[in-house]
Amino acid sequence: MSLDAYLALPEEKPYLEWWDGVVIQKAPGNMPYSRALLKFIVWLDRYADSHAGEVATQAHTWFEGHGYLVPDVSYYVAGRPVMARYKFGLPPSLSINVWTPGNTVAELREKCRQMRANGVDVCWLILPEERAAELFDADHDGTRLTGDAVLATSAVPGFEVSLAELFALLD
Repeated sequence: MSLDAYLALPEEKPYLEWWDGVVIQKAPGNMPYSRALLKFIVWLDRYADSHAGEVATQAHTWFEGHGYLVPDVSYYVAGRPVMARYKFGLPPSLSINVWTPGNTVAELREKCRQMRANGVDVCWLILPEERAAELFDADHDGTRLTGDAVLATSAVPGFEVSLAELFALLD
């Protein structure tokens, strides 16, 4: 499908992504997905209040030369451009993607790798069913974190998420 044909599609949920000419529909979220998403939005919004960044959820993100992906949550550090042509976002500093039935973990890992290769500083893949997270950044390609581990990144200085706290909210 051409870019113009993709942009002419009506907006629907679950959202449509367009990568290298192929349209992919995101899987619909379930309750653990929704709760994890909500917590990240709240935590990042509080962080943004004191750090002048921008938080977005389900934002169509433009990756030059490839197309659009829709991270579950995006965070742009202060000074990082947010908008691109076609009124959609540029790659964020931090992308958070939460697994939900209908996607495979392998698909979401590949999505994180594609985003990293095309401008996202760090991607966190949250796996609610497994009570785990995977880290994708300059030094990690899917490093698995569990238990009392803390998600943190120099791309968003001072923002940390305790996996134990996150997953306690889902129980």
